[in-house]
Parts: sequence; C-alpha cells; structure tokens
Amino acid sequence: MKSLSHLIVGMLMAATIFLSAACEHRDLCYDHSHWTDLKVEFDWSEAPDATPRTMVVYLFPRDGGLPQRYEITDVKNGTKVRVPPGEFDAVTFNGDTETLKEQGTTYANFVVTTANESLLAPMERNITNVPPPRPDGTENDPVKQTPDKVWSGSVENISIVPLETPQPLRFTPKEATVTYTIILKDAKNANTGIGVSVALTAIAESYSPSADVAVGRDVTVPIGLSVIDDTTLKGEVTVFGHCPVMKSERRHILTVYTSKMKYYEYDVTDQLHEAPDPHYITIIIEGIELPAPDGTGMTPSVPDWDDVVNNDLDMG
Repeated sequence: MKSLSHLIVGMLMAATIFLSAACEHRDLCYDHSHWTDLKVEFDWSEAPDATPRTMVVYLFPRDGGLPQRYEITDVKNGTKVRVPPGEFDAVTFNGDTETLKEQGTTYANFVVTTANESLLAPMERNITNVPPPRPDGTENDPVKQTPDKVWSGSVENISIVPLETPQPLRFTPKEATVTYTIILKDAKNANTGIGVSVALTAIAESYSPSADVAVGRDVTVPIGLSVIDDTTLKGEVTVFGHCPVMKSERRHILTVYTSKMKYYEYDVTDQLHEAPDPHYITIIIEGIELPAPDGTGMTPSVPDWDDVVNNDLDMG
C-alpha cells in the first residue's frame, strides 16, 4: 500500500512538473519582453507644407514574414513604438484618409491605391440607365476614385537590436501624388443649369512607397467640375500620376460628360507630357459649346449619348 501511495504521489508530481513546463513555454511564446523601443521621426524638409493627420509606418522583415503596422498621431515630433528585433525595410505614408487603400505584404509589392468608382459619380445626377461612352481602347479599364494627397517615404536595411534607449528611425517624406487642374475656358452655356463632369484616361492605378513610383494598370478617373463664371468651369484633383513605370504608348483622353447626354472627347496627351511642372499640371480646353439648359431640369428623352465633338488634336 505504501508503495502504491508513493507511486501515485510520484505521478502527481510528474504531472505538475509537466504542466508547469508547458505553461512556461506558452508564456515565452507570447512574451514580448525581448521587443524594444523605436523612436519614429519625420523630417518634413522635402514637404514643408504637408498636412497629414497621421502617418502609417510598415516594418517589413527582410527574411520574410508578415509586416508590423503602426499609425503615428504625432507627425511633428514623432513617437516611440514597440518593435521586435531583426532586419527590416520600412515605408511610411499618411493615414486617416478618405480614399486610400493598402495592398500587399512585402516591401516590394506593397502599394496604396483607391476603390472603384462610377464614371459619372462627380456629376451627382441620375441621368440615364444607358452607360456613358468611353474612348476607344479604354472600355475595359478600371474606373477608380482619385486619392487624397499622399506624402510618403521609405528606409531600407534597418537593424533593430534591444537597447536601453530608443533606437531612432527617421523618414523624409515627400509628396507622392500629382495635382491636376482641369479648366474649360471660354465655354458657351457655362452655368449650373446642367451637370458637367470629366474623365481622364491612362492614369496610374497605384503608388509604390518602396520604389517611389506610380505603378499598376492604366485606369480612368472621374473628375468633378464647378462653374467659376459665365465662361469657365474648373476642377482639381490629385492622382498617382500617369504612364506607370514605363512610358505608356496610350493616349490621355479627356471626356466631358453632360447631364444632357452629350459628350466631348479631347486628346490632352501633350498637355500632360509637356507640362513645365510634372507635379502640378493644368489641362485647358478652350471654346467648348455645352448644351443649353432647357429650364426644366428633366432628364433628356434621347435614347443614347450624342458625340458632339471628337477632337483628334491636343487642345493645349
């Protein structure tokens, strides 16, 4: 009987030791005590007028694995974040935006992009169930929202080791997006009686923070216009740029759509490619004759869209 009691006690002790060891191993798996502080800072000398609300930082392990994502609210002074030790590449871009979407899990394939959009969304009018026409060769291109302004930067070959004081990581962000201003100048019938919007083809779908370049497919972006005076309509948007990576052979066509189901196409390729400042581009269309309003505000009864003007020449 005594031997049996000793055996039972021994078994209980062994089980206790085993469970204790298992618990200690489990705790070690979730123990972040080996992580360290990283002081993330931003040098705004390349973008002194930047106004980001937050800055997103991604740390990509150089040996593979999922990235670490942080969102910094103090974009002026930076802040400390807890990070694992290792070798990393990093990107940053402004967060808390209305339109930006994040895609990719590696330093090389990570991009910011935007969601799909309706071609006539900026007009904010229910015109017709007939799909609006699109320039030849662009019918299957995605239609995308235009992005908010993006400021971005990257740092490669970061070695993070546990230290008593926070290790610094400094980014120098710069503006990654391009501003397009669209002006319909000396326009006839420029008033608020009809809806007018435009769409521009062969624009870059995404932006790569690691490569600092516009990437992805050619897309079409819709752009809203406002009446400035009796002869002028104007709109301004930011985009990721045009001709992703390698210079595209496709032409940039600006299509003007109206709520009277009349549309106008203009080849504006030269205005984009020959702009004095590639980050601030103005596209000017002169002398367009918009349809006169009939005063009813009603949807037109015509069964299809009417191609009023198809300009083969650049209107710059």
